[in-house]
Amino acid sequence: MGETTETIVGLAIIAAILIASAWVTHLFARAMYNRCAGCGVLNAKRRAQCRNCGRELKRAASDE
Repeated sequence: MGETTETIVGLAIIAAILIASAWVTHLFARAMYNRCAGCGVLNAKRRAQCRNCGRELKRAASDE
């Protein structure tokens, strides 16, 4: 392999690792938090009201 090819492969591996970690973080956040429809703040799923604006948070049917 040439030096240029090795550099491109290395950069592709780094990009794949960064994209995969961002995807895993996104999945974790969706599983653990609800976003308030009023102000957009992330709240833990166990909360009934938004911690920022106090608005009632809607719960999924599977949470009840």
